Amino acid sequence: MTDTALYWIWLQKCLGCSNPKVNTILRFYPSITDFYEGGQQEWRLCGCFTKKEFSNLCTYTIQDAREIYDRCKKLGYKIVTPDSPEYPQLLKEIYEPPAVLYVNGILPDVDNILAIAMVGTRNATPTGKKLAYSISYDLAKNGVAVISGGALGIDTSAHNGALAAGGTTICVLGCGINYSYLMTNAQMRSKIANSGAVISEYPPDTPPQKYSFPKRNRIISALSQGVLVVEAGEKSGALITASTALSQNKDVFAIPGQVTNAFAFGTNSLIKQGAIPVTNAQDIINEYSEKYSITLKDTLPLSEISDNIINSIPSGKKPPLSVNNMPSVKNNTGKATPDIGKSNVKVHTELNGVSETAKSVYSIILNNSSTVDDIVIKTKLPAAKVMQALTELELNDAVERKSGGVYALPG
Repeated sequence: MTDTALYWIWLQKCLGCSNPKVNTILRFYPSITDFYEGGQQEWRLCGCFTKKEFSNLCTYTIQDAREIYDRCKKLGYKIVTPDSPEYPQLLKEIYEPPAVLYVNGILPDVDNILAIAMVGTRNATPTGKKLAYSISYDLAKNGVAVISGGALGIDTSAHNGALAAGGTTICVLGCGINYSYLMTNAQMRSKIANSGAVISEYPPDTPPQKYSFPKRNRIISALSQGVLVVEAGEKSGALITASTALSQNKDVFAIPGQVTNAFAFGTNSLIKQGAIPVTNAQDIINEYSEKYSITLKDTLPLSEISDNIINSIPSGKKPPLSVNNMPSVKNNTGKATPDIGKSNVKVHTELNGVSETAKSVYSIILNNSSTVDDIVIKTKLPAAKVMQALTELELNDAVERKSGGVYALPG
């Protein structure tokens, strides 16, 4: 941590994450301390801050950043800022460079090695997971850093492939690195921190929000020389990463798929628009042969990846959490209805990796589609807690937001 880390945390607190004005400050001020000491008159003369941002700059102090700084120190996390030697130059070149990176592990020198991002749907097919695992393994085995977002499906397959190869992988989260998010992948993240890095621009205990995941995609693509989209449906978040990569002048690769495969819609569309079609790691290496002298060896054929490995990699969307298979009783209309007492137990065992609050909220939606207000009344929880739980459930594809602000089971 640099001596200026507190100032950068303060700036992030004032401006929020993913703010292009960090770039302005980097360009026009010799240091963050110069900006801080410029004070209100200097900040007003900048003419680039909104009323809220200017108010935050005037209200928050360095002491407000101290809590986050001390928390990182206690947890053993690194704080990497734009004036840190470890801060990648690649991040300084994007429109919205993060003011702070919170790091668990050692951030690889992505400025001087080949790094490839791998993204795709959470609801991956076995073939998609196998391809992601195999390509990631081959890349990592031969010195290429693999970057992904730590989500279910393709992300998890990519990280696990790199780990199995004994290579380097970076996990870029859309929440704080200490937040209990997607606990099914907690062990994987721990392994990543031992050989690479788990990073986030959000303070350590920040819960996930829907907007934070698209925002973190710019970091995934920025840290890489190219982005491989393995599988993606028509509205997959992986397509956002691909679009961001193009805006950053990065290469975009895509694995072609059958036209009848819904999860190949996005990749086939990208190829039509000019993405480089690939079917193996060599196809990617070929694009960088002039800059990096990498000869693939010790590759992992698809046929050698056991079904047990692929089946152990969690995917996103599941059959409505086995709702159709739950025990039922007859109601007075003669129709079958779920046995609520038993279904709650089922929910708690099927909803792995989410908070107890999220499980409680889910049990209500399981019975009846509900608004936030409905759930607040029934659970007596604060609205903020309910919203946080709903975000968790949405990210796990357990519920969907319908029209009128109603939350219901998917489908």
